[in-house]
Amino acid sequence: MSTINVVGASGAVFEVIDEAERQYWNKARTKYLEQFRFDNISDLQDIDKVLVGETLAFRWGSWLVREADYDGRSIEEMADKVKKQKNELDRETRILKENMGLNRAHRQDSEQQSTADYLQNLLRRGKEFGVHRDSQITKAIDLLHELFTQVGLWERSDEEEQAHLKVSAEEILRWCVEVAKPEFEEIDAAFRKNQKLWIKEVS
Repeated sequence: MSTINVVGASGAVFEVIDEAERQYWNKARTKYLEQFRFDNISDLQDIDKVLVGETLAFRWGSWLVREADYDGRSIEEMADKVKKQKNELDRETRILKENMGLNRAHRQDSEQQSTADYLQNLLRRGKEFGVHRDSQITKAIDLLHELFTQVGLWERSDEEEQAHLKVSAEEILRWCVEVAKPEFEEIDAAFRKNQKLWIKEVS
């Protein structure tokens, strides 16, 4: 019987033996990752265990309904064993899901808290954005004062003094390109990196 690779919530690769199982696995994985938030790898590995358990239960349930495996071979002689294994697996998976909070009650509880969490995150991100804007304005003013100083020296100096003070038109332009622009853009770099993460959180 050929196998099909599927990817777990943790990124680990698993094998299923039928296209219907692959679709079932991917749909379940997407559901868990969309409806719940997991902060560490051990939680994601537990999700993988849930996916394995539910996919095996799906397999055995399909076989019991059809009274045959995917290749059409009768399971009559082992039907009782398959049914017992499925029931035990259903129970173990249910306990694991309850321990992880992957049930309706926990989901409803999380949804009730989500509005408050959303607003709290929004306020925090708004403050971060305000701090970022203040930093931009402060840096812009500092750079503008420095630019005005250089332009003022350029206006009051002759060519020899401009060369000595490095305030020629070429030097001022070079300062704008090599100093002012990178310093101003540096403020954005770290902020934009974090912004990509929190835009998704509050959207």
